[in-house]
Amino acid sequence: MPGPVRLAALAGVVAPPTASAALLGFGWLSPGYDPLRRTVSRLAEPGAPYALAVDLTLAALGLALLAVAWALHERHAPRARPPAAALALAGVALLGVALVGRDASRPALLVTHRALALALFLGLALAPLLAAASLRADPAWQAWTAASLATAALSALLLAAAVLLVVTGRLPAGVWERTFMGLNLLWVMLLAARLARAPG
Repeated sequence: MPGPVRLAALAGVVAPPTASAALLGFGWLSPGYDPLRRTVSRLAEPGAPYALAVDLTLAALGLALLAVAWALHERHAPRARPPAAALALAGVALLGVALVGRDASRPALLVTHRALALALFLGLALAPLLAAASLRADPAWQAWTAASLATAALSALLLAAAVLLVVTGRLPAGVWERTFMGLNLLWVMLLAARLARAPG
């Protein structure tokens, strides 16, 4: 039977595609929902038909990020503490997004929700950059450094584009969110798969 670290890493392999498929289905079944312009959080707004299911899906994904953070720390501590901390931040923020739903009628909750979403994006953007810096001295991870740096660079470009498009009022929120999350969750999946294959 796989050990706890390997099981935690496997959660990071399974959860992202499972959650993505579930959220795609909820969006498809929600009347009037436009995935190009609306974020996933809109599916969990008060009165949305699948709000609870969406929140549970996001919470499960947040727990998976925490599991991968723990697995990374256990496999490579103390060297991997910075990227593990960034992944843990993203996981906690995603749990917060699930708990504090987007509600335009309650400004305080809306601001909190947006702050948690920003923490999620920053945590995911920092994790590959910090992983590249922390693990590059390990010969077994040198090839991984390039992929991590590429992911970090693309994430930075997407964040810069988001700021510019928000200022001009032209941000297609749904497309941007799905592109950013897809890129970084792919990196998490590949990281988790590597951790799951590691001996021990």
